[in-house]
Amino acid sequence: MIGLRRALAASSVAVAVALVAAACAGPVAEPVSEETDGSASAAADFLEQYADDGRVVRTDQGGDTVSEGQAYGLLLAVAADDEETFDEIWEWTTTHLQRDDLLLAWRWQEGAVVDDQPASDADLDAARALVLAGDAFGRDDLRQDGVALGEALLDEMTASTEIGRILLPGPWATSSPHAYNPSYSSPAAYAVLSDASGDARWDELASGSRAATEALLDVNALPTNWATVAADGSVAIAGSASGEGEPGYGYDATRTSIRYAESCDPADRAVAARIAAALPEGDELPAELDSGAGAVTSDQHPVAYAARAAAYAADSSTDAARDDLSRMTETAVATPTYYGDAWSALAGAMLTDDVLGGCPPLEAATSAAGASSSAADGFQDPVAPAAASNATPEHISIPAIGVDSDLIGLGLGADGWIEAPADFDAVGWYENGVVPGAIGPAVIAGHVDSPTAPAVFYDLPKLVPGDTVSVSRSDGSTADFVVTGIQAVEKDSFPTESIYAPVPTPELRLVTCGGAWDPQTGHYVDNVVVTAVAA
Repeated sequence: MIGLRRALAASSVAVAVALVAAACAGPVAEPVSEETDGSASAAADFLEQYADDGRVVRTDQGGDTVSEGQAYGLLLAVAADDEETFDEIWEWTTTHLQRDDLLLAWRWQEGAVVDDQPASDADLDAARALVLAGDAFGRDDLRQDGVALGEALLDEMTASTEIGRILLPGPWATSSPHAYNPSYSSPAAYAVLSDASGDARWDELASGSRAATEALLDVNALPTNWATVAADGSVAIAGSASGEGEPGYGYDATRTSIRYAESCDPADRAVAARIAAALPEGDELPAELDSGAGAVTSDQHPVAYAARAAAYAADSSTDAARDDLSRMTETAVATPTYYGDAWSALAGAMLTDDVLGGCPPLEAATSAAGASSSAADGFQDPVAPAAASNATPEHISIPAIGVDSDLIGLGLGADGWIEAPADFDAVGWYENGVVPGAIGPAVIAGHVDSPTAPAVFYDLPKLVPGDTVSVSRSDGSTADFVVTGIQAVEKDSFPTESIYAPVPTPELRLVTCGGAWDPQTGHYVDNVVVTAVAA
């Protein structure tokens, strides 16, 4: 039988759900309280996965640590409202990375700094996080640390040009023409630090950075990873920090639209909106493009979808932006990486939540949903659907595996477990969660087998991307979905927050048991989770 038990998750976001029975046991879904904040959940999940006693570890890049990662961790600790983790990350950073001039050495590996040059984007993000943490946690010490770090950055990593004050990537770039990385500039961070310090140079930096980035977009419709800005204000695209190689739009440049879209200044948002027209359309967006927007890889990456979502949001194309946020989440779940998970969490906070001090372009829709959330959509704080519906799901059809079944509601019993269907061939939907076809990840579960024979979801692992799922509803409508992925996860370490992360579009999670049978517990050791998105 199937049962779903609630247990507090480490992030305090939620409740883990478990399938139990003679045939199936383990975490399946994560219904969360109405108060759950999507950006806080994603932030907490990143910290749990990558922060180790204050060190943010690039687990897929050799296990090293960079100042950028520490800064991301600080920002996400603010988003998660996690003062303890914030303190751990900042203490590790000051102990291992902070130089005598207060700037942060870039890279640490195997117990020592291996590159002591600072990177301005990391120092800027860290300074912003410190000021925000000082305000959020009522800590003058953190606020003062942020102002001091920001002042050191202004002194050593900015330059005055005819186009205005610009942010240098590091102290090594003080000679004209200056190396310039448009994605390092953060108008929201400039504003936070300007308000905290009263230093007029922050406003100069905001104006000059915008002018330089606008000039870059005059030269090339897409921001490139690197450019140069000369003392006379002339701007040119470049292939790298040293100027060598072919200019391209990749993992650095993608961040430009995210940082400009979250700004409270309409002139900054206009910069992000300009980028929208230059990006290729379509469901599949390559992770890297050449300077003319041609694909240079078939790989996909969350930050590319986050960047296009930001550009669309700044351009008032909110539906397209939400679609890309959904693709961002799906890509991060399918291929988890340090950088992808970081920017999936950061983009969610920057574009949908004002917790990081910006003016998120999708905040209104998210806030509206939070105000109207109910037990029926308590998995998250989702983007509000276009129209409310009281429809309930009645029937599911999955032609590829021959499933054609009525749906029964699964609720919580007095013991805190979701009630199981009495029939091994019955399929149930978690009726205290998202209704299939409504905004968010709806959960449908079924048995994989019974004591005597295969059960209704026995062939669920045979589904492949492109297969279809249809859910008929009581109002006569049909919610159609397309399978995008399938994964087997260990129940003991079920990644609830990534699989059931808030999404801004209707999605489906089909769940059963799988993996090896454990005769000691009488259960399977894994869950099989199929992800599907609205067709």
